[in-house]
Amino acid sequence: MFPRVQCCWIATNVIRRHSRSMVHAELMEPTMEVSAILPSNQLNIHFQPIVSLKQTSVVGLEALARPALMGVGQKFAKARKAGKLLELDRRCRIRAMEAYRDLNLPRSLRPFLFLNFETSLIDEGVEGSGALLEATEATGLEPSDIVIELNETKVQDTMTLKRFVERHRELGFLIAIDDLGSGHSNLPRIAELRPHIIKLDRSLIAGVDRDFCKQEMMKSLILLGKTIGTLVLAEGVETQAELDTCAALGAEFFQGYHFARPKPAANLHLAALHPVLMEAARRQRVKAVAAIRARQMEGLDLINLARAGCEGLRHIAAQMFDGALANWVGTNTMIEAAYVLDGDGLQISNTHLGQGLPPSRNRLFTPATRGTDHANKEYFFSLIDTGLHEHITDTYISLATGQRCRTVATRLEHASGASFVLCIDQRLKP
Repeated sequence: MFPRVQCCWIATNVIRRHSRSMVHAELMEPTMEVSAILPSNQLNIHFQPIVSLKQTSVVGLEALARPALMGVGQKFAKARKAGKLLELDRRCRIRAMEAYRDLNLPRSLRPFLFLNFETSLIDEGVEGSGALLEATEATGLEPSDIVIELNETKVQDTMTLKRFVERHRELGFLIAIDDLGSGHSNLPRIAELRPHIIKLDRSLIAGVDRDFCKQEMMKSLILLGKTIGTLVLAEGVETQAELDTCAALGAEFFQGYHFARPKPAANLHLAALHPVLMEAARRQRVKAVAAIRARQMEGLDLINLARAGCEGLRHIAAQMFDGALANWVGTNTMIEAAYVLDGDGLQISNTHLGQGLPPSRNRLFTPATRGTDHANKEYFFSLIDTGLHEHITDTYISLATGQRCRTVATRLEHASGASFVLCIDQRLKP
């Protein structure tokens, strides 16, 4: 294992040139032991495209080592056992950089190089060596060409990991957290690292179009990305349905067999992906427009439903609200529950459940009864405190049924001059 070099980031130009030549020699002339583990003619580099539908272009290429005769995992395990993991990891990176450089793509059209880093080495004292920068300069690349992929779960030393990320970010490298959604990723740590990109693991993407829980997890991770200023990449996309779902949920970039398998540089034909991307982008736009229109119509239908409910109650005595609500709710499949509040937020009717919705047997989810105080519920104070006549909440879990719902609250100006609030919980599909 190479000794940790702490001074290379603050040394004089003479020392920096000296360390650069040493590291360059390490990268370009691997030891005999590493050569024995992986001879030069047994290491190939394949590239897998990373695409953007919004830009309809290939935005990145992930470099993947492909040793001959043995799987890459076996090769790295063998190198670790021999105490040569660092040298092998550096050797794979320099080969990837050279292969990327030799693509000879115009800089304006050159995708970013996504470069895997054996993150566990950060715990072994390699942080601060400057080897990654030296390798980048030795191959004629710039830090801004490269996205460093890290798996943060492989590092125990959080402070050293943070120093590594901050240092390389300052140098111009982009940072990606790999395999998010698998293992035991530490979300507070990711928020602290603030990577440029988070890559959602295939285990989360597989079948996401059919799995509501995966969709909600993905929504949460995309929201995290938006909050901390991070783009989300869906990795391992294999079907059109997975692609369309991930795009609809807000993923920015995509990678997987649906677009292309990893290939040697000689077999890369990036221009051939353009028609596929154009069609995928067109399909996503059509779906997005349809979803927007559906939400608008659904909201309008919900408002009209609430207004109709108010008209049914406006001219009858408050003591008769329960009978009228029971009849109305029982004939409308949109309604999960309905109830009436007074101007202070106190419930003056019973909660009337929709068709086929018996009360839950779990006492956590129990329909509110007459006299319940709703003054601190969003659907009440968002209406009363803002002067609005109608308010529709976001989706939440109903305490009446334990199901997902939205509530529309509407001012009910009674013929008697009293003011009430009619609340309707909309039944949502599971």
